[in-house]
Amino acid sequence: MSTSGHIVQQQQQLQQDLQNELTSTNQLLSLISVELQKIKQLTSGGGEFESNILQNASLIENLASLQQIDLQNLPSLVRSHYEEGSGNMSP
Repeated sequence: MSTSGHIVQQQQQLQQDLQNELTSTNQLLSLISVELQKIKQLTSGGGEFESNILQNASLIENLASLQQIDLQNLPSLVRSHYEEGSGNMSP
């Protein structure tokens, strides 16, 4: 094969590789878009996420009431840090 024929073949291969990359990228962007729409629906006002938070808050209020705990005057908590690998919690 001549040098020019080899160059043409390389160009065609590069064009095909680029087209394949563009196709893959387009498919990934489409999947990302679908996932973002799901997140948007889940987190929108009146959505499932808000509904679950409201339901959980109501359950906590009911449980606190049963235990006679004043949620407005809870003592502050020290946050802990979990050390991965050791399984220990440290402040």
